[in-house]
Amino acid sequence: MSNTGHNDDYFTEGLRNRSHTVFEALFRHYYPGVYRFAYSYLMNRHHAEDIVQDVFASLWRGAQSLPEGVNLQNYIYTAVKHACFDHLKHIRVVDSNKQKLVESLIFSGTFEYEEDPCLQEKIAECMALLPDQQRQVLELKINQRMGYREIASRMNISEGTVHTHIKRAYQTIRKNLPALYILLRVWGVL
Repeated sequence: MSNTGHNDDYFTEGLRNRSHTVFEALFRHYYPGVYRFAYSYLMNRHHAEDIVQDVFASLWRGAQSLPEGVNLQNYIYTAVKHACFDHLKHIRVVDSNKQKLVESLIFSGTFEYEEDPCLQEKIAECMALLPDQQRQVLELKINQRMGYREIASRMNISEGTVHTHIKRAYQTIRKNLPALYILLRVWGVL
């Protein structure tokens, strides 16, 4: 836009004077491009809308502290970019925590997946991928709630071997069982 400096002065002055008309013009002027910018980071319409609206609301609240000669376009786009990054960091933490919760429920044997034939089938498919001894060790751990020492004694193998079998079985299951499907079931979406 060729008049960015002139428009920025007009918008900045209007914001400082708490002009709703100027704020609405600013919003209408920048929103479409800023929304597309946020969407390109988030790939989610609702989150992009929320972030852009939050940035504009923050701009309105902090209008008095805008520096002289501020480039509003850069200011708005930078604020949106940082808000998108913060949102993505938050999502990674939440997703990681949810996946760990689901894994702990399954691997502790407290997840009642028997009620869902589809999920039970997917778990059976994953279990079928395991070598026989690994599968037997894991079944004793989950279904019979046996400890490492009990499993080792019953199968005539060392506790270290039991640990290795369980660790490798979990790795195989994590790799092959779609965590998204489990999460959707746990939170009642499917």
